[in-house]
Amino acid sequence: MAESPRCTVCARTLRDPVSRARGTGPVCERKTRERALRLPSTRRPALPAYVGGRPVDDVPTSPLF
Repeated sequence: MAESPRCTVCARTLRDPVSRARGTGPVCERKTRERALRLPSTRRPALPAYVGGRPVDDVPTSPLF
């Protein structure tokens, strides 16, 4: 990655060589990392043990039922 003289997030001038190589300043780097950790998970939600009084294993999951 080529060095960038400005932050790619907020466009402030980058003075630190590490920040220039990364392309973002330390504050924007922290904020984007925190935001990535808060993104919703793609995992399916946990099902309850019983649905409508029947065990979950007994409930059909196919769209044909």
